[in-house]
Formats: sequence, structure tokens, C-alpha cells
Amino acid sequence: MPPSAMTQQDTPDVSLPALTAVPAMTRRRLSKLTKLAFEVALNTVVTGQQISTIFTSRHGDLHKTLGLLQQLAERDDISPSQFALSVHNAISGQFSIFSQNYADSNAIAAGADSLHYALLEAAARFSSEPQLQQLLVVYADEPVPAPYQTFCKDPSIPIALALLLGRDGDKLLFEMQPDAASTASDDHALQLLPLLQGDVTQLSIAGHQRHWLWQRA
Repeated sequence: MPPSAMTQQDTPDVSLPALTAVPAMTRRRLSKLTKLAFEVALNTVVTGQQISTIFTSRHGDLHKTLGLLQQLAERDDISPSQFALSVHNAISGQFSIFSQNYADSNAIAAGADSLHYALLEAAARFSSEPQLQQLLVVYADEPVPAPYQTFCKDPSIPIALALLLGRDGDKLLFEMQPDAASTASDDHALQLLPLLQGDVTQLSIAGHQRHWLWQRA
């Protein structure tokens, strides 16, 4: 499954993606995480293209969720629309509507190993669905809000990654090896980039109680 990858990284001092293809009124309503995911997805597929998608994130829109929790703590009313946009499949739904993509979509959250499990889901679908020719995987995450920084530093920067997977071309192989003593390393997407970009032919990434072994065929 040859990947076509694009990433969008920024820091608090760098402006967000311009998203000129998105009308200003719609753009203003998108969260930072959603804008990052839209940027890489829209650079990978065209509007109206019907393609199955898998959206994945370790934390989802945690900044929005924290705001809702703070409202609850202050006994304020919570906006149903804000709650609906805080769940993990919200970006998938927003992107499907904007891009007029009516194909199936899935959202995956699996802790530090979220990106790997999204790619495992993609591999399983290619194996079980002979008619499936292409699939878009979009990963997006931000550093957790300040109250959670003591517990988690992953990812270290805002990042989004889009992978257009298909049946032709070079293949990526991966294997998951259980290891009860393994502690997940940070920034799995950044660690995987050298392989996706062809800079290395194999690598190992430490996951939660497992190791992910990746190589180019």
C-alpha cells in the first residue's frame, strides 16, 4: 500500500493553515485540530471524491472537551453543538459534509498507538474487501491542555498526517510484537515519517505494551 503523505505542523507562534478552499464562515467554526486535519486531507483528495476514510487521534479535540468540563464545574449550560463537535468522529463528519464525500468513514482512538491501529484497520479492510482500491487515513493531534500536561506530553507539537493508501506500488509491512514492559514513546507520527518519506527502510516504534515493527517491502 504506497503512502502519499503530507503533514502540517505548527507551534503557538505560527499561524494556522490558511484553508483558502474553505469558506470563511465555515473556517471560523472549525477548531484548531479540525483545521489541521482539513489541511492535510484537502491536500490529498479532491472535493467530491468518493473515498473511504479513517480518522484517528489519540486525544481528539481535548481542548474543546476541557472547556465543556469547566462549564460543568461552574454549573453552566453546555451547548449541544459544542458537545457534538468534541467527540472523536466529529472531524470525520465535518470533512465528509464539506468535501461532499458520501463514502463510509471510521474514527479510531487507541491511546499512544492510535496511528498504528488506524493503519491496521486499513490493512484489514484491503484484505477483506477486494473491491476497495483506495483509502484515506488522517491522523491529527495536539499537545494536551495545561491541566493534563503532568500526565501526558504526547504529542509534543500539533501535527496532522494524511496517507492515501492503495493496492499498487511499493508495500509497507508491519508487525506488532507484544511486550508487557514496553512504555509508549511520544510522537509516533513523527517517528514514522522517515519510513513514509523513504529515508529509511525499516524502524521500530515503542507502543503501550507492544512494539511496532515497520519496513518497506
